[in-house]
Amino acid sequence: MSQPGVTLVIPTYNGARRVEAPLRALLEQTAASDCFDVVVVDNNSTDDTARVVEQSASVAGLRRRGVEVRVVNEARQGLLFARLCGILSARRDITCFLDDDNVPEPNFIVDGLAHFADASVGAVVSRLYPRYETPPPPSISRREHLLAINHRMGDAVIDFGAGATIAPTIGAGLWLRRAAFLEAVPWQTPERLMPDRLGNRLLSGGDIELGFLLGKAGHRRIYSPALKVWHLIPPSRFETRYFLRLIVGVVRSEKTLEARYLGRRMGAVSRMKNWARLVGAGLASPALALRGDPVREVLFVLASRWAQALGPYSHLHQSR
Repeated sequence: MSQPGVTLVIPTYNGARRVEAPLRALLEQTAASDCFDVVVVDNNSTDDTARVVEQSASVAGLRRRGVEVRVVNEARQGLLFARLCGILSARRDITCFLDDDNVPEPNFIVDGLAHFADASVGAVVSRLYPRYETPPPPSISRREHLLAINHRMGDAVIDFGAGATIAPTIGAGLWLRRAAFLEAVPWQTPERLMPDRLGNRLLSGGDIELGFLLGKAGHRRIYSPALKVWHLIPPSRFETRYFLRLIVGVVRSEKTLEARYLGRRMGAVSRMKNWARLVGAGLASPALALRGDPVREVLFVLASRWAQALGPYSHLHQSR
């Protein structure tokens, strides 16, 4: 039997230098100590992450407040496995995922739990803002949504409803009704799910898939702008090669989800159109270069068109 309240799950891989930030933010929560606990999932780290967590001043403070903090190990590498481990280790009715570079505002837990008073709600999406160590160049600022940033969705609550529709259920700050997740998601056979980030493979879409499966099972999904989370972004995320790989991974993962669940297969005509768009983007390069940060702007547009031409990942696109 699960307990009322929420388990905050923080998956981390080699996050010894990062994980203190979300832990400190949880220590500063206004919520009563008996309505939440914390699980840190050490995803096969090699940097003593588990030891750093156990020696954390914030963890000591949480425990003094009476908040349980546990570190669990997940040897299977990858964000999907870490999240599954976290939700299976959770002991409360609601689970919320935080990345190890997320800092939620002090009202996060109180306001998040309030949404689940409505039994029809299965998932709640937080509002993610960037906190850049250095300002991003224009070519990246225009594409900050690729860095799990969604604050431009606005100030009003958005109800995506239930049903077999794809909604932007970003995993950072994603709240889930645990019983609904265990019912709707084939967690016992993870090979049926999108693998998500795995080492240097910048696949994505696993969080969107979870939201889709919950909606398909009849659970409402909503976006709550009151649930404010800061995403700490270092300059290394602006590195050109990394961002090119990110663009290709995100676009192809989106195409994979559409093929898997919405039946949007790429026929010969679609492929020809996508290749034509790639050629067109190449011809338009001089005009693209008039924008700020011209070289990367051209490269990023071409990468997006290239990914669209490649289409879904062939080994993942089959509906499960």
